[in-house]
Order: sequence, then structure tokens, then C-alpha cells
Amino acid sequence: MKQNRTIIILFAVLGVLLLLYFVFASDDKKHYQWYENYKAGSDQPYGTSFIKQMLQSYRGEKNFIYSSRKPLHEVLDSIGNQPTDYIFIGQSLHLNQKDAQALLDFIQKGNNAFIASLELPENIVGIYVNECSADITLEQRSVESVTLNFYHDTLRTTNGYTYRYRFMSDDMKYYWNAFSNQIFCDSTKALVPLGYQDPDHVNFLKFPYGEGNIYLHSNPLVFSNYFLIKPDKAEYASSVFSNLDGKNILWDEYSKVSFTGNNNPEISPLYFILSQPSLKYAWWMMLAAVILYVFFAAKRTQRVIPVLEAKANTSLEFVKLVSALHYQNQNHLDIARKKMKYFQYFIRARYGIHTQMAPEIQIARLSEKSKVNIAEIQSIYDQYNQIERNSQYNTAIDKLVGLYNAIENFYKHCK
Repeated sequence: MKQNRTIIILFAVLGVLLLLYFVFASDDKKHYQWYENYKAGSDQPYGTSFIKQMLQSYRGEKNFIYSSRKPLHEVLDSIGNQPTDYIFIGQSLHLNQKDAQALLDFIQKGNNAFIASLELPENIVGIYVNECSADITLEQRSVESVTLNFYHDTLRTTNGYTYRYRFMSDDMKYYWNAFSNQIFCDSTKALVPLGYQDPDHVNFLKFPYGEGNIYLHSNPLVFSNYFLIKPDKAEYASSVFSNLDGKNILWDEYSKVSFTGNNNPEISPLYFILSQPSLKYAWWMMLAAVILYVFFAAKRTQRVIPVLEAKANTSLEFVKLVSALHYQNQNHLDIARKKMKYFQYFIRARYGIHTQMAPEIQIARLSEKSKVNIAEIQSIYDQYNQIERNSQYNTAIDKLVGLYNAIENFYKHCK
């Protein structure tokens, strides 16, 4: 019962916590998640649903390909020879060897690839032949704001586009990526810088591969929803994508999450649950409840112990039964002998007096140890000896009663 009460209390506490969460989480105020997820289906500040809709409006719904359920090589095979611009905006581009090779073959045939990520895809940028003995790498600057602009005269603006990272209600410092200056030197020909930060840090460039081009942007944050709701930031994004001229646009959502083989976790139900804050908290609370249940209730339950009645002392009932039988048979002599026998047993057990010694010595020692008068003890022996002398006759009831009273009187006063 105590264990069951503990389990009920634990589940009640969890229920109250869930209720409080949904009460506070379901008010009319909008709750934003200020982390960079870059998901095309997210309208949170750092999701990419707005830029996806903008690009879709540029090409039309029929010419916009949204890929979220198939590996990249399968999608590229289905496109065929139609001029298409590949677009990826996210934290990191995850391509296995087969998908990376398919994308490079796709670019080599004359298509463009635009990749805006916080981490460079090594299996894509690795094909660039170093012109200045330096690989394409990123550098970080922790600053409160950056101003982005373009090198091309038709795209460059007088004041540029200023960005500040916002977390909840405050502008904060942010690690803004830019390409290492070591990749640019006098012998650089293939690598073309297109945009910059403040103004000595290149953040947007391209280099050719086969008949197509690879465009790299080091700041995917500027294409998130939070910035695109502002007209000047939407203008900057539009200027970036004006470099792409393919008939179709392929938006790669599938490769935003690392995967093994063809099993992308983004399409799994658990991935969706963990990507939604309310479902995520409910999921963890449910797991906590299961763990508590397993810990407290899944132990081997002890079987119910039956209530056993206390053993009754039947000795008294037996004595009464035997006494009743002797009384009914009027066998007073036998009762007197048994009474004396029990008396002698009591003497041996309690006082350690051997009953085989001389009666006068036995009586003296018993009186000394029991603190009972010698005369009273002598009366017991005298009455019993008188009964034994007349053993050929049945003992009279008054003799038996006298012996009984004498022995009981000894029991009452002995020490």
C-alpha cells in the first residue's frame, strides 16, 4: 500500500507539471525559439521558410523542387538535363560519397550550386585547386554587428546592409564567419570574391567547376526569417540570388541532417517530435514518468502474506479436560498423586532441590529458599502422606481439597 501511494504521488506531481506547462505555454503571446534551425518549414526567427517562399516566387511552383525525403543523387537523376540551381542553406551540408559525386557531376554539366553554411562541405570545396597554396577555410570574428555589401557595381549599395544578431529581446555578439584572406593572392584567377564584410573580409565567393559554378556564402544567418522581414535585408538576399540563372531551383532540405546510407532521421517521427518544443517537452516528461514507474513499480511484487491466527495455548483446556474426567470418575487418589507430582517437579525446576533426599532436609531447604513457613510446607507433606497411607481406599473429597488448598497457598507465597 505504501509503494502504491508513492507511485500515485509521483504521477500526480508529473500531471501538475504538465498542466502548468501547457497553461503557460498556450497563452496568446507568441513564443519564439531563438536557436538556428534553418528549417524550411519553420517560421521561427532562424528558420528559412521566408527565403524558400521568396525563391519559389522567382521560378514559380512548377519550377521549384523541394527535396526532403530522397537522397540527393536520386533527386538529381530525376531532374535530367534541365538547367537547375542547387540551393542549400543550413548549419552543415551532409553528403555521403555517392551524393557528393552526384552533385559535382551535376555542376560539371553546367548547373550552379549555392551553399550557405557555417561549416564548409569538404567533399565539395575539396575539388578547388589551390592557387595560393591555401585551402578554402573559414575564420570567425566575434562582433556585435557586421555590414555586408557586394563588389559588383550594380549590386553594391552606399551604406551596405547592417546585421545584428538578436537573441530574444537583446542584440548580442555573434561569431560571423568569413573566408580566410590567405586564399586570395596575385595568382588567384578561378576564385572570384562577390561579397564582403566590413569591408576586408570576403563572405561570398564563387569558383567554376566544369561548365558550372559553385557559390559559397559563409553567413546562412542572413537568409533566416528574422532578417528577411525587413525590406533592406530581403533586398540583400535577392541580390545574392540574382547570380543564379537556372530555369529550376532545387532546394535541398534532406541533406541538413547527417544520415547513414539512405536513412535520413529528419523524416522519422522522433526527429519531428524533438524538433517541436512542446512535443519535445512532453516526450521527455513521458520518458521520465516511464523511468519512475520502472524504478518504483517494476520490482518483483511480494505475494500477499496470509494472516495467521495466534496459536492458542491448549494446555489449560487439556488440564481442565483431564480434571473433568477424573472428577467424573471420582478418582480422588489419582488426582492427589498427580497434584503432588507436579508440586515436586516445581520444587526441582525452581529451587534445584532433589526430592529424593530425606523429607525433613527437603522441607528445611525449601522453606529457606522459598521463604515459606516450615509449618505450611510440612502440612503439604503430612496431608499427602495421610492420603498415601489410606491408598487402599478412595480418597475422600475433603482430603483432596485440603491438599489442593495447601499446595495453592504455597504457590501464592513462595519467592
